[in-house]
Amino acid sequence: MRHFEQVTKAMSYDYDLIIIGAGAAGLSLLLALDATEYTQSVKLIERRSGPQNDKIWSFWNNDSVPEYLKTIITREWQTWEISADDCGYSMSHAYHRYCSIRSESLMKLALEKMQTKDHFDIEFDCDVMSVESIDDHALVTTQSGQLTARWVVDTRPLPLKTHHNGLLQCFYGEEIVTDGEVFNPSSVKLMQQLASSELGIEFIYILPFSANHALVEFTCFSKTVLERTALQARLRTRMLEIVGSKTYKIEREECAVLPMYHINENTNNKNQHLIFAGIAGGAMRASTGYSFLACQRWAKQCASELKSKQSLSVSTALSSFTPIGNLYQKMDRLMLTVLRNDMGIGVTIFVQMFKKVKPARFARFMTEQATIFDFICVIWAMPKRAFLRALFSRRKRIARGE
Repeated sequence: MRHFEQVTKAMSYDYDLIIIGAGAAGLSLLLALDATEYTQSVKLIERRSGPQNDKIWSFWNNDSVPEYLKTIITREWQTWEISADDCGYSMSHAYHRYCSIRSESLMKLALEKMQTKDHFDIEFDCDVMSVESIDDHALVTTQSGQLTARWVVDTRPLPLKTHHNGLLQCFYGEEIVTDGEVFNPSSVKLMQQLASSELGIEFIYILPFSANHALVEFTCFSKTVLERTALQARLRTRMLEIVGSKTYKIEREECAVLPMYHINENTNNKNQHLIFAGIAGGAMRASTGYSFLACQRWAKQCASELKSKQSLSVSTALSSFTPIGNLYQKMDRLMLTVLRNDMGIGVTIFVQMFKKVKPARFARFMTEQATIFDFICVIWAMPKRAFLRALFSRRKRIARGE
């Protein structure tokens, strides 16, 4: 009798799970649920009109990349480089290849999976106004009405904090096609023309898809938000140096400001039916801005919890799960303290890492799979005096309760 009452109660919800946002976190969760053969009802709500080629996610390949994602990798590179003060440094590794996936490809893959599942549903062109916890369920209010669900996963990014102890990663990029060969398609430029300036720490990021097709971005680690026009002007100046006399066509643009400080809204979340994901759920590495693999780890964990748990312990379990480990968070906070204290030292830090850390160790550190020895090697490559000063200043702030 009790089992029948529980089933009846569960059936009173519109959906077992509602996912808000069809970005990396939302789509990754949907695909992870499909991989675990989740049989409960799921609805994905997205404010945009459908698949759009508006961003590219990149990562170093490793065992945490699900097999179904490997089918939509746009391009892989065995070599990645940085350059500063007219000196170049490169790393190569056959296994830890640098990979990119287009947002459009990820959404199309998810939609293909959903077409064969009657219990998966998606609604485009829909804004979510609020999420409330009411007794044994969540109430989601959208522009088209209200829905109830046992669980809600909110992947929407939060507004940037006006006061923070980190930095901001501001970038503007253009995917271009040139009228002649310009790029080396075998190597990614992670940080080209790395330099410190009045804006902060700036560099050019280049993903070359072919000799005449690439995504070229101007990126700056800054203490304040940089306007799109300023970033665009900086890129256009650098673009002349990159393409030379070649003409080019802009296929699309990217522009964003990412928080370079740790966020995890699940830590103090009082809504027991709501789970934050993506950047709001702590899936972005503060010192780098990389988040795609952390989203995959979180999605796998979340799908497993949702399938196996039948109580509110789901939110409890997931609030204690951190996509970015505590050791990485501490390392990132220390790194960002060093950079905020002296932006000029940023070039030295990144160059030293490239010169002194082996490629496999570098890739493991960047993808949160580092061994203790990897950590030691990365720390040993850093300018020690600056890091010690930052460590002592951070301890003083903690002691003062700041």
